[in-house]
Amino acid sequence: MYLPKTPLFQHQKKAVIEAVRARNYGLFMEPRLGKTKTALDYAAILALKGEVQRVLVIAPKIALSVWEEEIPKHFPLSYTIEDYDYLSPPKGSTLPRVEFFLAGRESSMRAQRVNHKLMRPRQRELEEWNPDAIILDESHEYKRPGGRGAQDAWRMVRRLRDRRGDGRPFVLLLSGTPNPKGWRDLFSQYRIMDDSILGTNAGDFDEEYVIYGHGSRRYSVVGFKQEKKLIKKIRRHSISVSAEEVPDLNGKQFWHSIKVSLPPKARRLYLDVATEMIGEWEDGQFVSAKNAGVRRLRLLQIAGGFLTNGTSIHSEKLLAARGYYDLLLEQGESVVSYCRFSPEVHALSEISEKAGYRTHLIEGATGDDDRVRYIRDLQSRTGPVSLVFQIQTGKQSIELSAAAEVLYYSTPDGWVEYWQSLNRVRGPNQKRPVRYTHLVSRGTVDLAAWDGLRRKEDWHQTLMRNPKRYLRPL
Repeated sequence: MYLPKTPLFQHQKKAVIEAVRARNYGLFMEPRLGKTKTALDYAAILALKGEVQRVLVIAPKIALSVWEEEIPKHFPLSYTIEDYDYLSPPKGSTLPRVEFFLAGRESSMRAQRVNHKLMRPRQRELEEWNPDAIILDESHEYKRPGGRGAQDAWRMVRRLRDRRGDGRPFVLLLSGTPNPKGWRDLFSQYRIMDDSILGTNAGDFDEEYVIYGHGSRRYSVVGFKQEKKLIKKIRRHSISVSAEEVPDLNGKQFWHSIKVSLPPKARRLYLDVATEMIGEWEDGQFVSAKNAGVRRLRLLQIAGGFLTNGTSIHSEKLLAARGYYDLLLEQGESVVSYCRFSPEVHALSEISEKAGYRTHLIEGATGDDDRVRYIRDLQSRTGPVSLVFQIQTGKQSIELSAAAEVLYYSTPDGWVEYWQSLNRVRGPNQKRPVRYTHLVSRGTVDLAAWDGLRRKEDWHQTLMRNPKRYLRPL
């Protein structure tokens, strides 16, 4: 009998059973319904059956930190985690031990031209690692049959299976938006998973199932034929779950962090201010603090990437935010973001716009009429909207339940401000699970700020005598 480390919801139990039976399978669940945990239980059961020891996870770079957090939280067996540069010590003492390799999609599927030939050194490294199972996170990113990533992933799986001759590696597809533009989006994903289901040739698939337009629309898909036959094939090898089908998760909260590292120059400035209360940036700009309280404030600003006068000193958090916005926009998700300092608000708003969001910035200078109009735009649910708040202006007396994704670029010191901002997306009108994502600079006061909020939460918890509180999971 299999005992999961953390409880499974009913839809996850069904998905795990079906995925284990099929070996090659698609988990198509809307965001925040627990695809990652389901995939980990799938891997654990196959490991106990003696079929899987090495699990390769290929995911967008921005999602790798989620896997780093979720494996210790949910995986019931002993394990190691590695990437191209790092191997963790073994965790746990049970057998069998499972090895996880976390590979960023962007770098793993990148080709380099050497002596007029395209070389793929990281793909070769993955093949030499010889996985027993491959988890393809955000598999919709491989939906273009002619795309390099889709072609490379399919050929890699095929080479591995031809070499092994035992049907492995098994492939598990994970996506919350597997076919936003129709059934054709699934062809190349299924080809990677098992090319015997929908075939290997996109032209043959199109001839059998796709209807194209005429004239100027001759390259546009206008419909599908033999749709019942196609859907039957698709559903035989996948499970689809929407948030509406899982009422137990309505309003449930999930937490994760995206960790970044300060670049060397910013790290030196940070350490100088931390140890000497003064540091020099370029062009003779000095960062100084008169006391410990001001020093902490300056360190938080450096961790976020800006000096007090707005000078940008690094963009690590902004780059991480851009990657996350791209991911959420692909899923059609609106997002509410919070920043502490004014330069962060403006920079994050610009990043949100570049990602393609209809973006509204709300700070102290925002007029009441504009503020109402921006919030109404989000609540109208007419498309993905991004609201970027300076946290003092977005913590109370507003409802933002049309969004179920909250991004904290930085946090306040005040627990009340933080707690109230958390609850703007909750309440009786929130019909979906909610995810809070924190951008954290490694080795900085970002973590100390979080610990301070958690301590204040503990005091409030004691007063309210409520064991189901918010901050402990992160």
